[in-house]
Amino acid sequence: GNLDQLVQVFLNLVKNASEAVAENDSGVVPEIGITTAYRPGVRVVMPGTSSRIQLPLVVAVTDNGPGVPPDLRPHLFDPFVTTKPKGSGLGLALVAKIVSDHGGVIEFESQRARTVFKVMLPIVGAEPA
Repeated sequence: GNLDQLVQVFLNLVKNASEAVAENDSGVVPEIGITTAYRPGVRVVMPGTSSRIQLPLVVAVTDNGPGVPPDLRPHLFDPFVTTKPKGSGLGLALVAKIVSDHGGVIEFESQRARTVFKVMLPIVGAEPA
């Protein structure tokens, strides 16, 4: 993969998580978690096809902020969609494009005090020297 692009993906997700926990006004200690996993059995059906692809590399960014508002969830990865007063709404659209360009998928689950963005990527075999 392209190192600079993948760094941009995870920096953006952690930055978003950091901004989300800063909005947490319930007195709960802000928390951001980053987990990685190798799951060789993970296969995902690609939208619009019946084929399944193997995406064993999983990186998840979790926060305990207020969550994604339900009305934004279907459009969260669309350009210019944001809840931030000074946000452009391009961050998650760019993240989704980079992940897709790498043959991967990004998903999220959100509820109050727990949002998880999960990036699943394929493994590309090493080319012979």
